[in-house]
Amino acid sequence: MASSEPNKPSPGGWITDGIVLTIATLIAAVGNYVFQAVMMRHLSWSEFGYLNATLSLILFTGVPLTAASQALTHHLAQVRAFDDAEKIAQLQAASLKLLRYLTWVLFAICALLLLPVSDYLRFPRMSLAWAGLLLIPVNLWSTLGGSWCAGLSRFHLLSLLLILGSVVRLVTGTLAVSFYPWAESGISASIFAGLILASIAVFSPHHATVASLRQVLFQRDWLDYGAASLAVAFGAFVFLQGDQIIAQRHFPGEELGRYSGAGLLGRTVVWASLPVLTVYFTRRSGHHCTFSSPTPLLGIYLAMIGASALGIFLLRIPLLQLLLGVHDAELASLTTRFALVMVPIGILQAMGCHYLAARRLPECHLFGGCGLIYAVTLFLFGQTPSLMLNRMGGVATASVVILGLVSVMRRSKNGSRP
Repeated sequence: MASSEPNKPSPGGWITDGIVLTIATLIAAVGNYVFQAVMMRHLSWSEFGYLNATLSLILFTGVPLTAASQALTHHLAQVRAFDDAEKIAQLQAASLKLLRYLTWVLFAICALLLLPVSDYLRFPRMSLAWAGLLLIPVNLWSTLGGSWCAGLSRFHLLSLLLILGSVVRLVTGTLAVSFYPWAESGISASIFAGLILASIAVFSPHHATVASLRQVLFQRDWLDYGAASLAVAFGAFVFLQGDQIIAQRHFPGEELGRYSGAGLLGRTVVWASLPVLTVYFTRRSGHHCTFSSPTPLLGIYLAMIGASALGIFLLRIPLLQLLLGVHDAELASLTTRFALVMVPIGILQAMGCHYLAARRLPECHLFGGCGLIYAVTLFLFGQTPSLMLNRMGGVATASVVILGLVSVMRRSKNGSRP
C-alpha cells in the first residue's frame, strides 16, 4: 500500500549518495581514460580525433531521450518521496513503452540522415558512420537505465554498473584496437560497454499498453516539463561537447586529434563533478515533499570544479604524458585553456540542473536558447582551436551572466521562491 507520508531522507544520506556515486564515477573515468590512452597509443592523431568526434555525435543523437529521461527521473523522485510503489511501477512501464517508440524513431531518422551528415562533417569513410549507427540504440537504452537508477535513488547499483561498463570498454577496446588500429575499434568497444547499463531497461519486467502510456505521460504537466527538459538537455550537451562535433567540420585530421586530446583532459573539470549534480537533481526534485534542501551539494560541486581546474593546470604535463604519451608544450597550453573554459561551462551545467529540478521552466528555455547561440557562434567563428576556445569562454561566461541576471529578476518579482 502506498504511504501517505513523504520520506524524509537525511542530508547526510544525500552526501553519502553523492560521495559513493562520485567515487564510482571517478573509478569508471579512470578506466575510460586508460581506454583513451590505449586508443591513442594504437591510433594516429587523425583516427583519435575521428573516434571522439563520432562518439560526441552519437551522444548528440540521444539528446531527446536524455530530456525524456530527466523528466522521468524528476517525476520518479517526486513519486518515490511518497513511497507510492504502484505509481512508480506505472511510470517505469510507461517510460519503457515510450523508449521503444523513441528508439526506433530516432534510429530511423539517424539512418536517413547518415549519408548527408557524414558528408557534411567530412568523415573519411562510411564505416565510421555505420559503426556509430549501431551504437545509437544501445546509447538510448543505457540512458533510460541510468535514469531509472537515479530516479529511484539506486545510486549504489548505478555506481556498480558504471564501473563494470568501464572495465568492459577497456578490455574489449584493447583487444579490438590491437588487431584493427582504426577508430571503429573504439566505437565497437563502446557498444559492448553500453549494453551493461542498457540491461536495466532491456530486462525490465514492466509492461504498459498504449492507453496507459497516454494516461501517464501525455499530460499537460509532462509535456510542459518535457519541453523544458529538452531545452536543458540540448544546452547542457552543446556547452560541454558541442565544440567537438563542430571541430570535426572545421579542423583537419591531425589538428582535430590534438584538439580532441586537449579536450579529453580539459573536460575532466566538469565530467569528474557531474555525479554530484545527478544526486542533487534527484533530491531537489523531491524537495517539496521532503522539506530538506540539498543545496550543500551545489557547494561541493562548485568546489570540485575549481579544484579540478587547478589540478589540470598544475599537472597538465605529466597528465598528458600519462594519458596520451606525449610531451608537447603547445598541447599543454591548449589543455590549460580548455580547463579554464570548463569553469564557466561547469557553472552552466549546475544552473541548468537547478532550473530543471526546481521547475523554473522559463529559465530552462532561456538556457536552451543560450546553448543555441553558443553553437551558432562556434560554428561561424571557431575555425581554429584558438578561436574555438576564445569563443567558448566568451559566450559561456556571457551566458552565466545573462541567466544569473534573469534568474535574480524573476526571483525578485515572484518573491523568494528558490
